[in-house]
Amino acid sequence: MNNQSLQHCSSYKMVLFSTIALIACVSLSILLMSSGWNQVWMLRIHATPYLPTSFWALINLGGDAWVALLILLLVERKPGEITSWVLKTWLIGAIVSQLIKYLLPMPRPASVLGVQNLSIIDSPPLVSGSMPSGHALAAVSCALIVCTVLKLRGAQSWHLWLIALTAGITAWARVAVGAHWPSDVIAGSGLAFAVVALAHLWERRHSWNAWFQGTKGGAFLIVLHIMISLHLATPQSDFFFVQFVQFNLACISLMRAVFLIKRYFLIRTQ
Repeated sequence: MNNQSLQHCSSYKMVLFSTIALIACVSLSILLMSSGWNQVWMLRIHATPYLPTSFWALINLGGDAWVALLILLLVERKPGEITSWVLKTWLIGAIVSQLIKYLLPMPRPASVLGVQNLSIIDSPPLVSGSMPSGHALAAVSCALIVCTVLKLRGAQSWHLWLIALTAGITAWARVAVGAHWPSDVIAGSGLAFAVVALAHLWERRHSWNAWFQGTKGGAFLIVLHIMISLHLATPQSDFFFVQFVQFNLACISLMRAVFLIKRYFLIRTQ
């Protein structure tokens, strides 16, 4: 897949589908909050957990924005393939989610229902900034871009459905660990469609990929991978297995930085 094939993706279909998804998710989110089903659903989920806490702790790691960014950068066959689209999506998503959290400072489930009524996993945020779920936004955005890239590469449909299912479970992990209401996750998932489509429209008008193929862009990516590695090197879970996976992801990001150093600076000077 090259940048031209990405540019030829139908913007009309992408915008139409993302708009429908956003409206549907936001409408459902509002319905849950206004009807009281948000609290009822949350309490039922935590009253009878169906899967082990270690599973949700591990899956929850996949919604970390830095982990999603690492996955997307690793999907590239070479830097400058989808780098520009990925970083624009990451940037827009971070700004939009934090802006909504600031404008709509909704309380977290634990501050409303009480910590004693929830099965809290891995000390998630418990006070404010509940709407929307940034983890859901990151997970679904990551899945949308990966599915688009793999589809252009000729991947089979079941691969794409598996990725979509994984993203859905990852987003829902924020409810399972007690960090977000179901409405937060649904809204964050819908927002992901809009963010990815908006970044794609931006990409069609002005791409940064040519810059990322040069030495300055390469230096930026090297620093970015080192930052991802440093972030992931800090344990974010009480479970050893999750810490082990996180440490390995940090090593992968660091190895990617070393690879980029060789690609941009050592091989070119020979």
